[in-house]
Amino acid sequence: MQEKGRAGGFRAVGGLTQALTAGLARKGSGAGRLASIVKLRNDWQAIVGPELARCTEPEALIAGRGGKAGAKMLRLKVAGAAALEVQHMSGQIVERVNAYFGHRQIDDIRLMQGAIARAPGPKPIVKPAPEVVKRMDGKVAEVQDPELRAALARLGARIATGRRGVVLGVLASLFLARAPRAQGAEKYLAALPDDHVMGKPDAPNIIIDYFSLTCPHCANFNAAVLPAMRKEWIDTGKAKLIMRHFPSDGIATHASLLAECAGPAKFYDMIDALFRAQIDWLTAADPDAEMIKVMVQQGVSAERSTACFADDRLLNKVIADVQSGQALGVKQTPTLFINEQYYGMPQDGVDGINAILRQVGR
Repeated sequence: MQEKGRAGGFRAVGGLTQALTAGLARKGSGAGRLASIVKLRNDWQAIVGPELARCTEPEALIAGRGGKAGAKMLRLKVAGAAALEVQHMSGQIVERVNAYFGHRQIDDIRLMQGAIARAPGPKPIVKPAPEVVKRMDGKVAEVQDPELRAALARLGARIATGRRGVVLGVLASLFLARAPRAQGAEKYLAALPDDHVMGKPDAPNIIIDYFSLTCPHCANFNAAVLPAMRKEWIDTGKAKLIMRHFPSDGIATHASLLAECAGPAKFYDMIDALFRAQIDWLTAADPDAEMIKVMVQQGVSAERSTACFADDRLLNKVIADVQSGQALGVKQTPTLFINEQYYGMPQDGVDGINAILRQVGR
């Protein structure tokens, strides 16, 4: 059965309709398809059920028949003996995939016969120890929303017990119907003690960016928008940037922990390195191992990187960022706040940001 909440907006990697620029949108479409197929492969059993997962495997997202604008087709590998049955169930598969993404991601499926690798069975869920549950309840005690507080406590207890594949972003999708901004959320629109600040701390303008390291639009922002923004606003001392974690899936959660792993002084270097290698590790059979290679290239040992996956202090930082984003009503990544105002991802990339800062700048 499909997990409740997966049809929410945070599972839809392609749900951000505002492109940085027209050219970037065309370049980023490939990254979006790759990210989507990786997510399908990771969660295939939950999407279609164990019976279909045993005889099918998502291969790629391709253009639909007849060149219909915007149409997509899922190329599905199927065990030969099951091809006829799977073909009869194609409509159900399309519906389940689209429900998973929360929008019409595909219009049809195309079958190709091949051997299906036997997926490992689900790992047993280890019940957290009472002292772990109590400790996590204390960590989230200040969260006002009772449902969010309970969900974060359960998440922290699971992760502390060793199940670090839990998706932080799914928590976000459970609360999309909340009020746009929680009471008392204004405190999150200023620099917080644990924030990573790029630029001069006393710069008059403040830009806050909520990001996910598996988000292709965030990678585009890092590659095409941030360098120009740094030159115009940050390096000149006119603005400071704060990037906060808002991971959209389990892989992004691990990436966030690694970004924190090298310490505050190297945070933005690690973010840049992970974004630049996003396609490599996001499409790898073992994303964690591929991300660790990136860390080693940046001078962080494989042993230290592996230890960071189990570091409660780093997890606390990621959870705190998620909490602040929830309080501010963040619904997608990237999301920008400029001088205490919500702007999402402004149209026209850096030109749009420049226009905003010239209008509301200090």
